[in-house]
Amino acid sequence: MTDQEKQVREIIIDVFEFPHVPYWFTIRQVSGILKKSLSGGKCLRPVAALVFDEKYNLLGHIEMKDILSGIASAAFSGQAEDLEVISAPGDETTTALKELSEKPVSTLLTPFKLFADPEDSIAKAAELMLRNNLQILPVLENQKKLLGVVRSTDIFEYLSTRFFLA
Repeated sequence: MTDQEKQVREIIIDVFEFPHVPYWFTIRQVSGILKKSLSGGKCLRPVAALVFDEKYNLLGHIEMKDILSGIASAAFSGQAEDLEVISAPGDETTTALKELSEKPVSTLLTPFKLFADPEDSIAKAAELMLRNNLQILPVLENQKKLLGVVRSTDIFEYLSTRFFLA
């Protein structure tokens, strides 16, 4: 098998090795999980969590940037020109941030629309991710069972090791 024929299954991160949460977790809870993945020995980039329903069906994912976007919207709401978010307890900014932190993760998640098959070539997955500006691509077996995810960083590492450092 040539490098161009290598399959996605070779670089999958198992679903249970990737941060994942139920859709009812709060933004605060998910933020704590993402913070842990940043400070852990093996940082998973992009910093994201998969979001599931009560039957463990994949609903989507939430990335650190989604939470930052929510914080920016809640804190600044078009009124601030700088990043001074330090507020006195009880003011509008603090209240908005507290409200955001207690919202369910489902309010900020991004649904997955595209998937890879474990038999797909790494080149095919890379092309799909590049064309659709994706950092994470779920891998489904038989278009049903979620095996895990492939990240753009894994594809880059795999390809750069084989082609640039060979």
